[in-house]
Amino acid sequence: MNAREALKKYLFYYERWENHARSLRLEAQTLEQIKTRIHEKVMSNKGTWIDWQYLLDAASLLAKCRYTLQYTYPYAYYMESSRKQLFEYQQAQLEAEIENLSWKIERAETTDRGELENQMDIAEKRRSTLLKDFLSS
Repeated sequence: MNAREALKKYLFYYERWENHARSLRLEAQTLEQIKTRIHEKVMSNKGTWIDWQYLLDAASLLAKCRYTLQYTYPYAYYMESSRKQLFEYQQAQLEAEIENLSWKIERAETTDRGELENQMDIAEKRRSTLLKDFLSS
């Protein structure tokens, strides 16, 4: 691999790592917005904190999934085995489920709670599969 190819490879993985770092910072803002929305709902007698806990759980899972995905990029950068294609496929699957979860959290007022909880389950399964299949071996 020449210097140009090495730089291109490095930038490819670094940009993805940085994109998820940026997204994680945005997720922290989203969490604060969710807390504010829950507080408003509780204060206007539209449920209790317990009724709205699933939104906090969803935001927490979203951050956990993004963090996991962010740190798969340095792992993928050094990966040379024949399993790299499968790893990148599972990485892409996790990324798609993270985006679906993020979309549903942003629209939690109009999204069915069951749909959101189902999406949480899918995202967590993708995350744990990626970790179990590749990072623990």
